[in-house]
Amino acid sequence: MAVKRVKVHGRKVWQARVAYKGLRKSTIRETKEKARDAEAGLLQELKAKVGQVAQEAQAPATLRGLFEFYAEDLEARGKGEDTIGRAVETARALERLMPDLIDRPVTKIREADIFAFRKARAETSLSAVALRERAQALRCAKPAKADVFERKALDRQGKGTKPSTINRDLRTIRAMLKRAVPDFRFPAGAFFQDDETRVRWLRPEDELLVLESMRSPFREIAKLAALTLMRLSEIRLLRREYVHLEQGVVMLPKAKSGARPVILSADAQKILRGQLEANPGSEWIFPGPAGRPYDRSYIGRVFRRAARQAGLRDFHFHDLRHHGATMALNRGFTAPIVMALGGWKTERMMRRYAAVTDETLRRAAEAVAGSEPVGGNAAWQQSRKLPSGKI
Repeated sequence: MAVKRVKVHGRKVWQARVAYKGLRKSTIRETKEKARDAEAGLLQELKAKVGQVAQEAQAPATLRGLFEFYAEDLEARGKGEDTIGRAVETARALERLMPDLIDRPVTKIREADIFAFRKARAETSLSAVALRERAQALRCAKPAKADVFERKALDRQGKGTKPSTINRDLRTIRAMLKRAVPDFRFPAGAFFQDDETRVRWLRPEDELLVLESMRSPFREIAKLAALTLMRLSEIRLLRREYVHLEQGVVMLPKAKSGARPVILSADAQKILRGQLEANPGSEWIFPGPAGRPYDRSYIGRVFRRAARQAGLRDFHFHDLRHHGATMALNRGFTAPIVMALGGWKTERMMRRYAAVTDETLRRAAEAVAGSEPVGGNAAWQQSRKLPSGKI
């Protein structure tokens, strides 16, 4: 047990931290005395939880129970709601496709079960299943509308489930099993090979076509993502108290890899200053019509529509993070700098986001031939600047 003074969003408070048999819990109080008083309550909560776990351990733990524990553990470790939501989505996919597997004891999970789930996930579109269920519910009362949902279901089923989505589910299952059954050897061959051909960065003309075509505040949300490499969840849930324009930084208390600062360029500061002035009474930087943050799926749909109108058929909002990392890497910044910019812990992870563009390789080839002009890189940087007046 420990009580110490910490700074949260620029304000000094007291933190009480308690650990008991591998579990940890903490809370924030205004004074040291209140933090001391909170310690006892935290310890009792952990003891009760340990007792409950011990009682449940008498029966073999199932995958369903493991999913619930994993989601609670992610929340306890301060992970964002999108990370927790992905674990919940994986559990739903497993329950829908293989209900017998999700209720099987964890100790009886085999490699063949992992491949069976991958096969079922690849062959069945869950969105198509949901659309068919809606069609069946409307069949008697509104047959015409039911036919519309049936056609949509056929279209979704034809497109199938993306390998990246299946890999995300498999990574969640692997992380859970690693914590529950350390000796379990997750089959590496279960993962689909990453698509290295899909373009995840925007050319200058595409950047204008996609970003400038969206209405406010979605235009500002997308531009901020490209400028800062922040994730969608970090931007849509960005609070006024996290933004410190005088220091040119955003302090994220719960980023995916933990608390981290986001350094703001002049353009990023301009966007945030405009939002702060436009929404003086809101705690959110990008409040929706009801005063709450926009739904992530809604923002995603708005962005995909703009990307398709610009001729990009497979470019998503999260690719703006790839775009920003790629721009930084190709302008000559080293891997450690780009890692710090995007909050990546390893260079390997950063390299999944940042790519060397053809333009950079072409300049390198010209340099090898001795025909790259002095200052070519600077000239290329100048050519990428947006027109005057654009953010």
